[in-house]
Amino acid sequence: MRTGFQAFLICSAAAALGAQSAPPAAPSALPAFEVASIKPSLRSKQGGEGSRKQNVTTDPGRITLVNVPLRDCIRIAFEVKDYQVSGPSWLEDERFDISAKAADAVPDKELHRMLQRLLADRFKLEYHTVNKELPAYVLLVGKNGPKFHESKTEGEFSVKPTGRTSANIERAQVSQLVDLLTQVLRMPIVDETGLKGKYDITVDMTSYLPDNIEHATGPPPDLPGIVMAAVQNELGLKLESRKVPLDMIVVDRMERTPTDN
Repeated sequence: MRTGFQAFLICSAAAALGAQSAPPAAPSALPAFEVASIKPSLRSKQGGEGSRKQNVTTDPGRITLVNVPLRDCIRIAFEVKDYQVSGPSWLEDERFDISAKAADAVPDKELHRMLQRLLADRFKLEYHTVNKELPAYVLLVGKNGPKFHESKTEGEFSVKPTGRTSANIERAQVSQLVDLLTQVLRMPIVDETGLKGKYDITVDMTSYLPDNIEHATGPPPDLPGIVMAAVQNELGLKLESRKVPLDMIVVDRMERTPTDN
């Protein structure tokens, strides 16, 4: 879903290093899964568009990751954004299928801590955390308020294209909207809207994109400018450029191949 919305939007750094935090807890201090299986992803070897698709599902006491690169495994385990993980480039290349089950039903946050332990035990992950001041966007409510309303339907978040450059977004939390925008802008986005509900949003990018964008030659379009204009005019929100302090996970060591199941 995220990839589809990124394509919809497109078609339609020196940072000051702050103080290092306290050393992370020893892996042995973290809770562990009862059983876990880790295998190289066969989907990633097939080629084509499907080779990049990944899925992550959680149920009480179980987490399943399909075709997920190690960088995203770290991101999920520590509940951070992509830009908060710093490590070797091959973390993007190595993809795995992971299925892990706890002894009892536990909430997602506990599953994520168990995933930290699994990465340390099986991939020998070692890391430290730092706080950096990074260029970012801050998402705010515009002066006339948001141009969307809380959803009146039940169900999961979804994006339904209504044309080549338009879509209906249903039951979206602002955090999910931030994730989508982050993928497009490739910059940290901090939510300061204060909006806590689930929302239905209609977006039409037609008037913001250059004519014949698929066949255009010359300099690429100003994607940040396009997105900022659409966010303001279509959503009633605004993006402001700032520098913000962010906690980072810095990978010191990690094995490409996990130990045996």
